[in-house]
Amino acid sequence: MLQVMRFAVEEINNSTTLLPNVSLGYEIFDHCSNIKNLNTVLNLISKNGSIKPKEKLNNYQPKVIALTGPYGSSKTITIAPLITVDLIPMVNYGATSYALSNKLQYPSFVRTIPSNKDLIEMIIHIIRWFGWNWVAFLGSQDDYSTDGLKLFNKYINNTGICLAYQEGLSLNANYSLTLKKIDKLKINVIVVFALPQYASKIIKAAIANNIQDKVWIASQAWAMNQQVPRQPGIRKIGTIIGITERLLSLPGFNEFVYKVNGITDVGYNDRAETGILGMRKTCNQDCDYCSLLTAEEIINENPTFSFAIYSAIYTIAHALHKVLQCDMNECHKNTMAKPYMLLKEIRKLDFPLNGRQVKYNDNYDPTISYAVVLWRTDVNPPQFEMVGTYDTHPEITFSIDNSLMPWHNNGSVPFSNCSVECKAGYSRRTEGFHSCCFSCKKCPPNNYVDFSRKYLKQRLMTYNNLR
Repeated sequence: MLQVMRFAVEEINNSTTLLPNVSLGYEIFDHCSNIKNLNTVLNLISKNGSIKPKEKLNNYQPKVIALTGPYGSSKTITIAPLITVDLIPMVNYGATSYALSNKLQYPSFVRTIPSNKDLIEMIIHIIRWFGWNWVAFLGSQDDYSTDGLKLFNKYINNTGICLAYQEGLSLNANYSLTLKKIDKLKINVIVVFALPQYASKIIKAAIANNIQDKVWIASQAWAMNQQVPRQPGIRKIGTIIGITERLLSLPGFNEFVYKVNGITDVGYNDRAETGILGMRKTCNQDCDYCSLLTAEEIINENPTFSFAIYSAIYTIAHALHKVLQCDMNECHKNTMAKPYMLLKEIRKLDFPLNGRQVKYNDNYDPTISYAVVLWRTDVNPPQFEMVGTYDTHPEITFSIDNSLMPWHNNGSVPFSNCSVECKAGYSRRTEGFHSCCFSCKKCPPNNYVDFSRKYLKQRLMTYNNLR
């Protein structure tokens, strides 16, 4: 993720048209925890080491004109009020909580990744596509999952989908017990809307407890995880479907990583010998852990957020291009670029980037381009095969290629419904709490079931027998 950001900056600084005669600079800080990062954030929004809370925006010139990151909703919600109160653009690539779309609370929060609202709507599309209505929802105890569960409960209203089981899991929870409860309820579709460390525990517990032939819907946070598909025995737990942003290649990125990795390796060896020389060679981009990774390991890492990071940097650059009134040859460097000026221009942006259009709505949320990926754990190494798409630009489209789904149930779509649909001449009689659990009662004379209903909701229509 760090290397994608650096790659984007280098591309922009080498461009002769985007910001001619202007170079982007940056500072990087490690988001250690929700409470230990405030000093750095305050430093970034300060001016000459001090902050004037009631400074007029026209006079306010913080250390940075924009910020990108951090990764994760909880981390972002912690610091966002400090950044957005002064309209500093916070162009985020990895926080999906829908709460951040509230512009009254977070007026300058911009994201290059779809929100949880979009992700939940996509999950519901998949569930309805295959005719399921009896599902479980597992999450983690954090802003990301809590927000997802809240939205799921909201948007399944009037869809005929019943949430048969829900739970927010801690890292120390009894995962085996949870999965046994789901199995006992005969739920065959499980939405795992959780961070990777929780999703990994869920899948490992499913393998250990011999949970078989389920459909697992992976949220974007772990849909392209590189480690979980390699778990021994994962094939027997069923079919895993992931939702991720449509992946795009970044031409030149691999070469950039090989070049950077060579420099970093030199820096690492020098540092072992001198303790100083390595830092001089890599400036503020020195990274001990990065030095231990090969170029191949970096290139083959989870690419889910690569384009979101890439487009975040380009969003800032294009806004700065407008603020500095750049033409093909130069920018007006004497123009003082204030953060709120960039925010105003970001709202109006509409530019192509690697085959995708980058633009934002009134909530500063991006256009959506999702892919449905099937985990192919039957091959080594495991692969992610795109089997469906969902786009909102230039128009809303959703489709899944059913022929690409090698279902574990002899090739047929697994059944995950509370009750079998009633035959002609029979009407539903709801049993228990859930509307999709019912028995079938034969219709009395002069009655019929209206099958033209929307969202699989039945009505019983009675007409008097005219004589």
